[in-house]
Amino acid sequence: MIRSMTGFGKSRKKTPYGEVTAEIKTLNHKSLSITCNPLNGFFLLEEKVRKILEKKLRRGKAFVRITRESAPGQKTLCKIRVNENVAKEYARKIKKVQENLKIKGELEIRDIIGFPGVVETGAEQKEEAKLWPYMGEALEEAVIGLVGFREKEGAQLEKDFKARIRDIKKNVREIKKYEKQSVAAFRKKLAQTIKDLTDEAPDKEKIETEVASFAKNCDIAEEITRMEGHLEGYADLIDSAEDEIGKKLDFIAQEMQREANTIGAKSSNFKISKAIIEVKSEIEKIREQIRNVE
Repeated sequence: MIRSMTGFGKSRKKTPYGEVTAEIKTLNHKSLSITCNPLNGFFLLEEKVRKILEKKLRRGKAFVRITRESAPGQKTLCKIRVNENVAKEYARKIKKVQENLKIKGELEIRDIIGFPGVVETGAEQKEEAKLWPYMGEALEEAVIGLVGFREKEGAQLEKDFKARIRDIKKNVREIKKYEKQSVAAFRKKLAQTIKDLTDEAPDKEKIETEVASFAKNCDIAEEITRMEGHLEGYADLIDSAEDEIGKKLDFIAQEMQREANTIGAKSSNFKISKAIIEVKSEIEKIREQIRNVE
């Protein structure tokens, strides 16, 4: 099953310490990258958060945010500490600057508590352990929602891929048809050109030699065979149950693009050139979409 790398999951959980909310947002990325912003002060939980995500996600940039809202009268785990020594030192230094520079003004408490290091908040490890079961449960539910979101988007991508593969196959059939016609058209045109220039019947042996050379230089049978093989492999991979198929799909798309470029370079038939432009356009659109596949 194809899964997108973009998605969003959110879950709320009521606890004795307030309501905990876990949010996860993911974007495209070549590997799994997790940016964690756990509940303020609970920095030791980051590794636990990562382990939960790593069980379900393989690729993508994930942003995790955990918040808590406490109602009046509810227990609190967040400790607030006021460092009076630091506050006194700030006040002493500021007053000294005022005296030296002869600056008037009163220093208020709201000014002091805003200075770094005066007011500290945090939580001890034993307090984190009390809240973690609720946080972990909310996070697990958010991950389930995220994966569901990514699978839903992946289903849309799968439909798009299959539609484009059908269009490419249709154009490849057209290319095969015109490939045979191009040799016959070259033979006819060459014979007519010789006749017009010499007013004589063309030498069949020389014509066949030129036709053989033309056919050899413009032979795209191998490229078409490989293209058809890539198309079948692509369709099979989309329907498979493999994980992390995004990189494999991109590799096959690169191979298809290479064959299309070769066919376009070899062919001088206008209708083949027109069909190959359509093929290359579809492959490019596929590769753009693959960037969002896990």
